[in-house]
Amino acid sequence: MPLPTIATIHSLVKTITVLSSDLPSSIKQGSKGDKIWSVMNGGEGKTPHETFNRRFDAMFGEECRDSNGRLEHVRRGKLGLGLVCLYLSKVDWTVNFPLDLVEIKLQRLVSELKHL
Repeated sequence: MPLPTIATIHSLVKTITVLSSDLPSSIKQGSKGDKIWSVMNGGEGKTPHETFNRRFDAMFGEECRDSNGRLEHVRRGKLGLGLVCLYLSKVDWTVNFPLDLVEIKLQRLVSELKHL
């Protein structure tokens, strides 16, 4: 399987942005008390990759699934996935990111959003 490119990552970010803007009202609205807000406003790692990795593991890692197998921290709105999308749009993916690992994490979120 070929390694993902920067274009692949940008495409996944765009897909996440589109899907997150169309979440059903059954998904809770994001707030300052939610995991997304606290993680996205927490400290950064030593490198951009470390920051991305920590944030995505804390918000959307495999251990963040509920008893039904769904990612439990997904939230709508600007304080939910809007905040995540804003962050993703500003990341410079050319700075020492292992794109294969980034792709896995982004694809996990895409799959969840498609399911919702």
